[in-house]
Amino acid sequence: MHINSESRHGREAIGRYVMIRGVRAYYECAGRGVPILLLHTAGRDGRQWHRVMETLGDRYRLYAPDLPGHGKSYPLASQPCLDTVDHIAEWLREFSAAVGIEQFVVMGCSVGGNLALLMAAKFSEVLAVIALQGAARTPTFTEKTLELFTHPQVNLMHSNMDFSMSLVGSKADDFARSFSEWGVQSITPLAQQADLRAYTRCDTRDVLNRVTCPVLIARGTEDWLVTSEMVQEALYALNGTNHTEFHALNGLGHFPHLEAPEVVSKMTDDFLVKHLAQDQCSATLSTPAASI
Repeated sequence: MHINSESRHGREAIGRYVMIRGVRAYYECAGRGVPILLLHTAGRDGRQWHRVMETLGDRYRLYAPDLPGHGKSYPLASQPCLDTVDHIAEWLREFSAAVGIEQFVVMGCSVGGNLALLMAAKFSEVLAVIALQGAARTPTFTEKTLELFTHPQVNLMHSNMDFSMSLVGSKADDFARSFSEWGVQSITPLAQQADLRAYTRCDTRDVLNRVTCPVLIARGTEDWLVTSEMVQEALYALNGTNHTEFHALNGLGHFPHLEAPEVVSKMTDDFLVKHLAQDQCSATLSTPAASI
């Protein structure tokens, strides 16, 4: 397995720490312009977004945090990893305040896509949503299966490899496949378990009617985990906004931002240029809180 980490576009992400709830949280940022908060998939971290950050950095200020207990973020004292979408959404709101962004776009994939939709329903700061593989309800794992993630006789790196790689679409390039394999080998069992518990229990059908900002939902058509019916259920629940779009991404799987970053970046830019008002596109950043 070989991963070429060289930036092709010169938009290098810069990593920083910020204190949230007395604990160091790691994030990477790049670019200038309207802030976009980038939410990673279950068990992974913000590195998933590097290639999107390279292509969108000319027009947007991109923030890719590692959730507590993920990547380089320290675990929380009371609970190493958050295991409900509501608790994760609240932490992400605290993160946005800590780094000084008052209004922002939310873009996420998988559980991150679900979170993006929930944040738009809960928080007025959200200007728009791009939800990749996003849904309102994703009852995907049994509790017995989730308990196996931390069982002493289960090696998550090996048992999870075939599952994760089966989610990658046929059009994914070699980098995406290699990076996905590396991601599986980097997973912390507690983080994966907590995220998938939040994902499995997620049900935002009753609150998505509160979303009033523009929403784009995109689905890789080769993803067998997030079905078209799940996505349509979310689109049906989004009856409080006049600006919804759905994109079917042929040949892509569960990780469109990793599998086809140029496609996702162009789709995102086209959507935001179309739907964000000029005053929102001129949004300024407040002074960031002290980071270390």
